Parts: sequence; structure tokens; C-alpha cells
Amino acid sequence: MKFDNNKALYKVMRAELITTLVYAGFFMLSFIDVYQNQYVKLQNWEYAVLVTLFFGAVALFWYGLSYSYFAFDNNGNHIIIKYFRITPKIVKTRPKMVKIPKAAFVKYEIRTSVFGLKKALYLYQNTKNGEVEYPPIYISALNKHEISQLKKALQF
Repeated sequence: MKFDNNKALYKVMRAELITTLVYAGFFMLSFIDVYQNQYVKLQNWEYAVLVTLFFGAVALFWYGLSYSYFAFDNNGNHIIIKYFRITPKIVKTRPKMVKIPKAAFVKYEIRTSVFGLKKALYLYQNTKNGEVEYPPIYISALNKHEISQLKKALQF
């Protein structure tokens, strides 16, 4: 079985772009006296700070969910997973790959955190030194169908 989550990659990139444009719009509006009314007395720079703090919190939340590009292939004698984190352009990430012989594969676990929004795949392999756990592969960007496909493919 072979699949990847290219569509999720484009959705996240589109959401980043839209969020940036909305932030820029609100930031520019903060310097116009549109927001002044009798109930809320804030200076323009205070609106700018509030808008920046809000969108900064949103960006940190998305970054914390660890969305990743994920490609899976278990055709042949190996399980091959290619992945890289989808991050803002200023943060450089390198593609990574895990290649496990099917004969040495032991088990997998999917752990969730942040109210079930952040999902991580843990793979285990037998080596001559015992059982080894790979670092987590974040699968938050996978939809339910892709996660069920992954679970089926890893149970053999």
C-alpha cells in the first residue's frame, strides 16, 4: 500500500497564507481610527499589539500541532515512511525517512495530545541490541481515512 497527504500540505499552506493576509489587514486597520468608539478607549498602537498577540498565539498553536507531510509505502520487504514538518518558511526543516525491514518490525503506537489534535506515530523495531523505538512521526495532518489505512497497513 502506498499513499501520501499532499492535499493536507496544500491546505496548511493555504491556511498560513490566509492567516497572514488577515493579520496584515487587521494590523493596517489598527492604525486607522475605525475602532474608536465611546465604550472602548484604546490607542491605535494598543490595537496593533492586541492583533499581533492574537495572531501570534494562533501561529504558535498551529506550529505546536506539528503538521507534517507524510508518505507511506509498504510494498516490498520494507516499510518506508518519508516525512517533514510543515513549518513557516523562516524555519528550515529537512525531509526524513524511516526504512524498517518487515521482518524486524515489532509494533506501532499512535499517541495523541492537545485534546486529540496532535497525533504522533511511534514505530518499534527489533535489533540485535533489543527493541528500539523510533522518534515520533507526527501525523496530525492525516485525516481519519488515511489513519485507518495506515493502521491496516501496519498490522500484518
